[in-house]
Amino acid sequence: MTGSFQRLIELMDPVPPATLSRRELDSHKGNFGRLLFVGGSRGMAGSIAMSAMAALRSGAGLVTVATPSACLDTVAGYHPAYMTIPLKDDKEGRLATLPANFFAELSLQYDVIGCGPGLSDSEGAQEAVRQMISLSGPSRVLDADALNVLARIPGDLNSSLDTAGALVLTPHPKEMERLTGVSSGDRRGQIRAAEFLSQSTQVVWVLKGAPSVVIADGLLWTNDTGNPGMATAGSGDVLTGIITALIGQGMSPWDAARVGVWVHGRTGDLAAQRHGYASLISTDLIDHLSRAMRELEDF
Repeated sequence: MTGSFQRLIELMDPVPPATLSRRELDSHKGNFGRLLFVGGSRGMAGSIAMSAMAALRSGAGLVTVATPSACLDTVAGYHPAYMTIPLKDDKEGRLATLPANFFAELSLQYDVIGCGPGLSDSEGAQEAVRQMISLSGPSRVLDADALNVLARIPGDLNSSLDTAGALVLTPHPKEMERLTGVSSGDRRGQIRAAEFLSQSTQVVWVLKGAPSVVIADGLLWTNDTGNPGMATAGSGDVLTGIITALIGQGMSPWDAARVGVWVHGRTGDLAAQRHGYASLISTDLIDHLSRAMRELEDF
């Protein structure tokens, strides 16, 4: 990596927007979040697996992945430290329609849920997202296909979000366009749309981009970490895992979103120092997460 951006990375001393609480000597895995990830489908098993792996490396205590049976063995094979739950699948290996109260009952076992990576747009996925929006218990982080499905749910988006409780939504510009109708090329317009949709709700918006912006009711925060090498498949799946893990460790959705975006970008900067921009891939972010997380502990 060369040029002015390399020099910027060498000179800057980025400060995270919040830090992790100290871990007590008698801590156990249940103290650091029981996380559930919902996603994956045949051909897209890696997405939800990377979210789960990123969550583990970000400090989550217990991680479970609920995924269609067709890809469960593939998802389980990525890492031995998370558990898996098989979900009914359709003939194409995507999530099939589940009972109307399925996720309401399952969610009772978890502190936070991450949903969307690799989920597809099947009828089962649409029903799953409808159930996620209506949950009254754990915080939820919705990304990727969960956002695309949310954009297709009939009715007014603002009304849906008004009763959704604690949500973090992490759209990239094209997903934000599908959700709001505001062009992906209109960054200011998308920020204004998120500001409007966040009013008087518990929804935190993470508008991914350069730079990423986090928005909640009356609050706006702009990130100062990250680089162009992170424009690679799977990068957003890693961010989903980080934010979900931080909520599981007790951060508010607002703090977890800001710290998660900062850590994600900082991890990308550390990875770029080793691999450069062109060769950086999303698993490099997971490999460098421990260094970025240490910086949260050191401040």
